[in-house]
Amino acid sequence: MNKTIRLILALAVVMLATSACKTKQKVAEIPAGAKVTVSAPKAVTTPVVTTPVVTTPAVSNEKEVVRNENFSLVDGEKDALKNKYHVVVGSFTKQPNAQGLQKTLIAEGNRALIVLNEKGMYRVLIASFNDYNEAHARIKEIVNRFADAWVLVQK
Repeated sequence: MNKTIRLILALAVVMLATSACKTKQKVAEIPAGAKVTVSAPKAVTTPVVTTPVVTTPAVSNEKEVVRNENFSLVDGEKDALKNKYHVVVGSFTKQPNAQGLQKTLIAEGNRALIVLNEKGMYRVLIASFNDYNEAHARIKEIVNRFADAWVLVQK
């Protein structure tokens, strides 16, 4: 019985292998001396779909952040804290890192300050203003260098 099953399986494999290779298309025989004309396939034209190019501005109002925090001056001129709106360009957990950015900004001619918030974060302020629109305009000026700049307001 075991030999019979093996024989049937072997025959089935041979039949499948030989029948699977045959073409299903019928080939037309062309008589000798007949003139054959082959026509090129018709060109199919597909419509060209153009999508409009949408450009987005480099600075969007959605990306800008305004935060209200309690903070105190660590390093810099006290007069700047009289203003209501402050542009933050860096936040650090370690004061030496904030001081490094502050020194760089001061060397470039900015009036950079360091403030400490209630959670222990050192914020580096590049500019302070009494008008929000002025602070927003300053962020637009520096967005290429400080993409994450935001406005800080004293609570």
